[in-house]
Amino acid sequence: MSLARILAVNTGVQFVGKIISTILGIFVVAIMTRHLGQEGFGMYSTANAFLQFFAILLDLGLNVMVVQMLGERAGDKKYENRVVSATFTLRAITAFIILSAAPIIGLAFPYAPELKIALFAIWASFFTTALNQIVIGVQQRHLKMHVVAVSEVVGRSILLGGVILASVLGWGLVPIVLIVSVGSTINFLINFLIARGYAAFKWNVDFAFWKIVLKRSWPIGLAIVFNLLYFKADTLILSLVRSQSEVGIYGAAYRVLEILVTLPFMYAGVLLPIIAKSWATGDRERYSRLLSNSLNAMMLMAAPLVAGTLVLAHRGMVLVAGNEFTLSGDVLRILVLAVGAIFFSTISSYGIVALDAQKKMLPIYVAVALITLVGYIIFIPTYGMWAAAWLTVFSESCVALGATIMCLKLSGARWHPLPSFKALLSAVAMGFILWPLKDLPLIFSFLIGALVYFLLVVATRAVSKETLREIISVRHAVPPKLDNPLQ
Repeated sequence: MSLARILAVNTGVQFVGKIISTILGIFVVAIMTRHLGQEGFGMYSTANAFLQFFAILLDLGLNVMVVQMLGERAGDKKYENRVVSATFTLRAITAFIILSAAPIIGLAFPYAPELKIALFAIWASFFTTALNQIVIGVQQRHLKMHVVAVSEVVGRSILLGGVILASVLGWGLVPIVLIVSVGSTINFLINFLIARGYAAFKWNVDFAFWKIVLKRSWPIGLAIVFNLLYFKADTLILSLVRSQSEVGIYGAAYRVLEILVTLPFMYAGVLLPIIAKSWATGDRERYSRLLSNSLNAMMLMAAPLVAGTLVLAHRGMVLVAGNEFTLSGDVLRILVLAVGAIFFSTISSYGIVALDAQKKMLPIYVAVALITLVGYIIFIPTYGMWAAAWLTVFSESCVALGATIMCLKLSGARWHPLPSFKALLSAVAMGFILWPLKDLPLIFSFLIGALVYFLLVVATRAVSKETLREIISVRHAVPPKLDNPLQ
């Protein structure tokens, strides 16, 4: 099986699972927004943002580094067992300590009592998610992403059932947050129990290895700290200076952003161990080809997403969240520009990790984070969610530009952007064609837009016919060895 098809199949499996879980998630958001209203959903968004700040501190870059290290010495079972067991143990210890402090510190904030209790109720969701990140890294290494997809769908299904029950019984914020934690825990347990069949998740307090992995991962962890500092600081600052109703309106649109950006991270997670091995073995030509094709693939996916959202965001948010969240559509039109930037920055940032040159990006992350944070503090009290949205676009665009330039410069790789330009032009044309049809039933607008974009992409040869045939071919091919899929 060719590398293009391996990437396509693994990303495709995740994509199908993500489509299902996203549909379930849309129903969850629809029920929660209608049941909790602007203020209640605002408190839910605030609780998430508050715990996320502490989750940033425990990241340490471990989930990215474990994928890279497993890719570098693929097939060395003893080494893989040490990597998995030691990093899982380290993550469990740090997650328990840091996340446990979060709701206690939250008691000192000027939040409503119900919101303070919700901080404790959502703790398990963040703890199990932190552990799950390491487990998913192992699944990526063994190309078992169908397990990740299934576990996410099961967890999301349980969440949907619980939210429906809460709505019928008239339960408030805290029971709903507890249900979120239950769904996240079940998602983790499915992944963990299956991954134990081909990875060693033993308790392993390995100080020597922790020193090695932290020496390599701390630049990633620090970069993530500054990256997520501006990614979540907007909601937290908004919750302190504006009403929870405004937080709810902004949070509903932001929730859509978080769903949309899962796709590039799924793709990059599969790509990372492959390009890490290419660079480690000196195959510069392969690294360059993979990086260039991946950047073009991101534009191929991001361009129609941005164009379609600009046309249909308002009706989409009303359909999902209800008329009470009409303004969320206008916020989403701004935030979707940041989504496009995140698609690019994800590939470039992972490309830099594969080079083991993550320290080089730190000045960019620090500068962008500080400038954006100052902007939040100055402008959010006056302009509220509009300032938060535009500053998010600014920060993500700066990171995308800086990461892409840095990655190409450090690696010497060449990006051939012609397919990206064709995809961009196709998306713009799709948007103009879709605009007069925006008042059709949303499903028809979506299908027409998707068909128009596909035809334009094929007509302009943004994707070659050979690549399409390779990806969708049903010919029997020799599958990769799952015990060492990167060889």
